[in-house]
Amino acid sequence: MIGLASLAFAGGPAAAWYMLAVALVPVGDTVIMLCHGGTRATAFGVHLGTAVVVLISAALLFAL
Repeated sequence: MIGLASLAFAGGPAAAWYMLAVALVPVGDTVIMLCHGGTRATAFGVHLGTAVVVLISAALLFAL
């Protein structure tokens, strides 16, 4: 909701900075998964993949 609100009321660059901050969450999840015995496929495929998608969306928002 915060991302949509910042996109609607503050514009693309504000939403892009928010998405960059949000991208840290799945990166942290990847590290936690790897440190606590999670499978590498899940850690990289799901969590790191999510971080990459969020970073791509941030890059696209910066391009607005």
